[in-house]
Amino acid sequence: MKKITYLVAILLGIAVLFYLMLPRFLYSMVTEFEPFTFEKVYSDTSLIRHFGIKNHKTPKDYGYENSEDITFYSLLDSQKLSAWYVPAKKESDSTLFFIHGRTSNRLKTMKYLEMMRETQLDTLYNVFIADFRNSGESANQDLTIQKTYMGYKFAEDLAGGIEYLKKEKGQKKFTLYGFSMGAMTIFTYIGREDLKHDISSIDKIIVDSPLSNVPALIHDQSSSMHVPDAIFDEAIDLVNHDINGYFNKLTMADQLKDFDKPILVLQSKTDPTTPLKYTESELKKMKGKNIQTWIVEDAGHVKMYSKPKYHKEYIQRVNTFLRN
Repeated sequence: MKKITYLVAILLGIAVLFYLMLPRFLYSMVTEFEPFTFEKVYSDTSLIRHFGIKNHKTPKDYGYENSEDITFYSLLDSQKLSAWYVPAKKESDSTLFFIHGRTSNRLKTMKYLEMMRETQLDTLYNVFIADFRNSGESANQDLTIQKTYMGYKFAEDLAGGIEYLKKEKGQKKFTLYGFSMGAMTIFTYIGREDLKHDISSIDKIIVDSPLSNVPALIHDQSSSMHVPDAIFDEAIDLVNHDINGYFNKLTMADQLKDFDKPILVLQSKTDPTTPLKYTESELKKMKGKNIQTWIVEDAGHVKMYSKPKYHKEYIQRVNTFLRN
């Protein structure tokens, strides 16, 4: 009888501990991810294939011998960040700024330099390819996890990059090109008034496989794990404490409500990571905006460019959008 009592007590203790830890687990889902360094990618052949970089390690491997290694700083907390700056082949005051997503780094966006060369967009745009916090060469050397908050802190990194380009490179116009959480980074950068920035310099936006509604995505993931609403609410309270109550504003429609420049949305119906249903819901709220969309059948998540059946049309659509 005593053994049964002890066993019940142990099981109850485990259950209590689980429910005490669950809000923190959900909190970490929103706030952080494992650092993705260059070494992590180079040492894993599956990641090399996934990133689509083959044996390329820098823009010089794509023929851009004049590319520069850049150090810049996040706008509010001065986090030290790294990037490549690739000057246009003709003098230009416009920069195409690539923004990677979660569990990624600038190596993954580097392959789009092939598209720039093939379409001669590299005569019109300077290119900036950055590692944001917790990623690539911007990850802390001791690999301590830096919180990202589903793009909220990335937005401060983006702001720091744009300020650097304005002051150090004389850039005046920017096209922002974001992938997955990089898309939410763009939306949040535009929507956050506390960044005290001038968004009139943002010329266009391209988003590929966008994370378009953070609250809905996280809530649905929590529900699929059968997490009680009370536990979910407690986790979100922890997040909101850190980001000034901003969690429920992390949606495409909310952040872009005052933005009227052209937007190109690229996504697949089979995207398992940032499902199309969230983007479609946000687009319905944004009727009247200058938005172009290209929705394909079966490209998965951030794979439209790499998938042979869509590769040429992807390049054509991006090229036309950037030139018009």
